[in-house]
Amino acid sequence: KMAFRDNFGNPRGFIGRLMLSGMNMGHSPMAKWAFTQFDVPNDGTLVDIGCGGGFNIRRLLEQSRDGFVYGIDLSSTSVEKSKKMNKKNIGKRCEVLLGSADNLPLEDNSIKLAIAFETVYFWPGPTDSFREVYRTLRPGGAFLIVNEADGEDPQANKWLSIIDGMRIFNRSQLVGFLTEAGFSNVIVDQDAKKHWLCVLAIREDTEHLKNKQGDIL
Repeated sequence: KMAFRDNFGNPRGFIGRLMLSGMNMGHSPMAKWAFTQFDVPNDGTLVDIGCGGGFNIRRLLEQSRDGFVYGIDLSSTSVEKSKKMNKKNIGKRCEVLLGSADNLPLEDNSIKLAIAFETVYFWPGPTDSFREVYRTLRPGGAFLIVNEADGEDPQANKWLSIIDGMRIFNRSQLVGFLTEAGFSNVIVDQDAKKHWLCVLAIREDTEHLKNKQGDIL
């Protein structure tokens, strides 16, 4: 039982592999909805943080014609599963790396779009982790959080007794954490029936703003 509970945040071994397959299928309706809420860039470097079973890496590859996609996960079982799911693109348009949300193996100012599906519940901070995402984004880059569980939905609290180390946030908490991390433009969409949350945060293009100010002066 404990092994099952532990595997939500860090899937391991046989149980972890089963869970990742289940997540790929179970989260599919929410992922399809979320991918209608934002635009995937046609080029640049994209990353799925907490990539799990790798299905959203595949979605990014399908929708970004010339983009390069990283997958990052704390779990070596997830990394292995994501590599298998996207094997035809590994080493060409995709790499999957072991890493934590609060210490991403990515260069400063390198990412055009970062996504995090059903994973920020387990991130350290999470403000410190969001600050780390901010570091990796290019000016004008976007960070998308998609959560099935919303802290304002009473039904969501049942997960807290089932899953170790999980924290469920509401929309205002997520906006607060993102603002603390440096994001100034945060847009929230929510599916009214299912309580799914889609939070899009943009790293401001400060260089562009400086240029505009310079032009005015």
